[in-house]
Amino acid sequence: MGKLALKSYQWLLRAVVEALSLFPPRRMAKEEFALRLGRLPEGFKAPEGGSLWIHGASLGEVITLRPFLKELGRLYGRDRIICTTTTIDGLRQLQKDELCGFATLMPIELPACSVPFIEKINPKVLMINETEIWPLLLDTLKQRGIPYGIINGRINEKSVRMMRLGWALFESGVTGMSFAFPQEKQYLRRFRILGIDDEKQQALGCFKYDIASAPMPNIEEIRNKYGFLEDRPLICFGSTHPGEEAYIIEAVKPLLEKLNLAIIIAPRHVKRVDEVEKIITDNGLSYKKLSEKDCGKSRIVIVDSMGVLRDLYALSDLAYVGGSLIKRGGHNLMEPAAFSKPIIAGPYNFNFRYEVMALNRESAIKIVNGPNELQAVIESWKANSSEFKEMGIRARKVLDSMSGASRRTIEALQKLGFLPKCQM
Repeated sequence: MGKLALKSYQWLLRAVVEALSLFPPRRMAKEEFALRLGRLPEGFKAPEGGSLWIHGASLGEVITLRPFLKELGRLYGRDRIICTTTTIDGLRQLQKDELCGFATLMPIELPACSVPFIEKINPKVLMINETEIWPLLLDTLKQRGIPYGIINGRINEKSVRMMRLGWALFESGVTGMSFAFPQEKQYLRRFRILGIDDEKQQALGCFKYDIASAPMPNIEEIRNKYGFLEDRPLICFGSTHPGEEAYIIEAVKPLLEKLNLAIIIAPRHVKRVDEVEKIITDNGLSYKKLSEKDCGKSRIVIVDSMGVLRDLYALSDLAYVGGSLIKRGGHNLMEPAAFSKPIIAGPYNFNFRYEVMALNRESAIKIVNGPNELQAVIESWKANSSEFKEMGIRARKVLDSMSGASRRTIEALQKLGFLPKCQM
């Protein structure tokens, strides 16, 4: 049954690829399509001794890989690391970060595309960040005896149910995993449901907490680059989703002049910038886009570029972490904690329950249930700045206590024999 499911999937995928080759989407450049076919630069040579292959699905996963890639590069040399990603934004970030010897798009998992790619990069192991299951690719690796598994793993119950429904397709790839290192015990239990044995699993924590060791951005350079005023308190509303910006504007509109505030709104997806602009103008307010840089003249700044949120959290005095005033599940609360910033979030953080519990235990976060409570917390912050600064310091201490997953993951891989042993 499993072989038939894989073969049927392969036929379907081949038909899709052939259709795309005849009628490529307008948004897909020829160069991108070539990368998705697994083509490598002429003269490409695999690293001596074989490559360490790491895959991160998209921009967010690529960013969380940074501390792991830095540690891996320190131990084994950057040139041995080959990274793949599924999205163009992820690839651009990998190329910008320069933490691996070579970066490209994950090839389409048809054997005609993946097998030549695998032979050329000569991987000794594939480490998949979080969870991205490619049934044909993993079956191909399994047949060729190349170990693979999940690092920094997380999986929701919906994905588990979906994979169980299509188990004939996923069984070979999932059960063939050599290791799975989930972030928390709840994910360990879900991987167990999928048939990954406990002896292959260890809950080792989350890479995103290792941002505690990342260099501090140069605040003056960031301020000067975008033109923010030094004497105007700044609130960053990061990773916002549809429905949140209207709440935010409702809360801050009476406070912008009254408290001499400036705010940054960073929608999770930059394609929503036009939508956010309309919300602001419908409220009779003006704004600047971050790319225009002369931001000091405006009370509201909209982020219209990718990969800058970390710098903006570092620059700000107060941070709101989005996806939480609406039923989205929240985003990474530890990004502003890394800079000892006081944190606000809405009540819907079900994707980050552990982080919320840890921050709540130390009184290091304020949870608001709507525009009125958000407005009240902002007013309280302005009236009690020293109290909120202490809250930010406590948030950083929580982050420090949770860091170290990158080191633990490398040690586990060494112990299992999937990475060469060397001095950490």
